[in-house]
Amino acid sequence: MTNRKLTVRLLIAAIAVIVILAVSFAEYFTRDPSNKTTFVGSNATLFALLVAAYLTYVFQQRGKFVDELRGWWNEIVEAKSAFFIYCDKENPTEDEYLRGFYALSTSMDTLRLIYCNVGRAQENSKGYYPFEQVRDIMDVARSVAHKRKPTQEARSDAKQAISLIFQSLRHAIQAEANASMPDDPTLFSSDYRAKYLAEIKQEIGLDITKIREFNKKEDYSSRREKQANVV
Repeated sequence: MTNRKLTVRLLIAAIAVIVILAVSFAEYFTRDPSNKTTFVGSNATLFALLVAAYLTYVFQQRGKFVDELRGWWNEIVEAKSAFFIYCDKENPTEDEYLRGFYALSTSMDTLRLIYCNVGRAQENSKGYYPFEQVRDIMDVARSVAHKRKPTQEARSDAKQAISLIFQSLRHAIQAEANASMPDDPTLFSSDYRAKYLAEIKQEIGLDITKIREFNKKEDYSSRREKQANVV
């Protein structure tokens, strides 16, 4: 059950409760003074149980959906990491490519068990893939297939492209799972972060700030993130 469907179900439950209350008040003010009971009042426990059962069902379906989505996300993250091994190696083998590629392919098909295609119509019975980013990742992976003898630079570019596509996909999945921001985040310029960075530099001799700056010079995704922060 997606986040939007959950909202609709909760709205239906709220409307049902309002209707029951309205009927109850109407019965109370229009009843015969000699009659101290009303239909809604006599069956209040039953109505409460029905609403509670419906809400329990709704939240169970939502919880199951989120668990399946998180499981799939873990699966595709592992598949991406497996494919990155092929991209990072100087002389990768065909088996390493096939292992990473088929892991991505498997995760792509698994997504169809969670979402069906969207936009199905008479002129387009199959519809469209729910998250086009996954198909884009597969296209990039095919472009550096081992049989095409891609260069190290081509495989590095493919890795960077997949990383950027994953950023877009992550935002989409976070929205679907209704991910929340932490109550106490450790921000880049926070005092807590400055404290442990200073401790690492003093006790171990590693300057994490310089390490990050060096990595940004080599990694396109990090350079892009830095440019966004500057803007």
